[in-house]
Amino acid sequence: MTPYLEIGGDYREVLPGVHLVELPLPFSLGLVNVYLVRLDEGWLLIDCGMDTEACLEALTRALEGLNVAWTDIRQVLVTHMHPDHVGLARKVLDRTSAQLIMHRREAELLAEVAGSPLHTRFEDQVLADSGIPGDLVDKIEASFVDIRRTFCRLDPAWPLGGGEQIPTRLGALQVIWTRGHSPGHVCLYNAPHRALFAGDQILEHITPNIGFQPDHDALGEFLSSLERLAELDVDLILPSHGAPFRGHRAWIEQTHRHHAERCAQIEAALSPEPKTAHELVGDLWNRRLSPFHHRFAVFEVLAHLEYLKQRGRLEARRDGEALRWSLA
Repeated sequence: MTPYLEIGGDYREVLPGVHLVELPLPFSLGLVNVYLVRLDEGWLLIDCGMDTEACLEALTRALEGLNVAWTDIRQVLVTHMHPDHVGLARKVLDRTSAQLIMHRREAELLAEVAGSPLHTRFEDQVLADSGIPGDLVDKIEASFVDIRRTFCRLDPAWPLGGGEQIPTRLGALQVIWTRGHSPGHVCLYNAPHRALFAGDQILEHITPNIGFQPDHDALGEFLSSLERLAELDVDLILPSHGAPFRGHRAWIEQTHRHHAERCAQIEAALSPEPKTAHELVGDLWNRRLSPFHHRFAVFEVLAHLEYLKQRGRLEARRDGEALRWSLA
């Protein structure tokens, strides 16, 4: 029989009454971690995994191995609305009748994305503004068709705003609103065990993707959120991808340096002449990206461009359909 670790469903206790469950993903991240946390009665499930049969089967196996019935799950908390975290939420809620907990801004964004032609038009406009050739735009759109189908509106019974306390056997989990990776991303801090359920805010071996968001300085918000987390005493980081680890302040310092270096690379690439976001991807990545990953790279570049623009270091001017960026 194939070991759980290769197909997802592997689980282990990482704190008293807290089980990390690994679920398989159909792309390069490989696995997403969800967490079962013991309540006074029943369990809290933090994140749900992606809407795939493999994810559902792996979660079912883990629950059976832990002797946890679906109906024992009384609360489901979604850290943010990306498909590897929220995808299975509807099926989990149907099986459990649990209370859904989610930041109100994230629920609003999910409602906008789920089947909204306005959101699709926004994406089309961003890709056009970025100067991406039409044939590549078509390939990008095709690569996201299946993922977009997994989004469905969710109405949280407990809409969060940040600062709430969720009672568990481990002690209270303090909700920390950490904007940047997504507008309503939340982390959960347990002071008695100095543990941080970090979602996608802090990942040991990769930098979380910070993509362009309309009317937001996403990178600035992300870096500010990290500063708030640096003030906490954390002995154990429980991330959504990869193994639990330590050293959050060193990670935060290193991540600040990474984004400063990325901004410097962008400014250097723009010093000879103005460029589009699409052209900057070619300067910053020394390999050919798939259409799926090219879209993420463009949005990441745009988040850095917006960050630099907000600080008066760059400006953008329209050149035909595209925007060209230059030093201010």
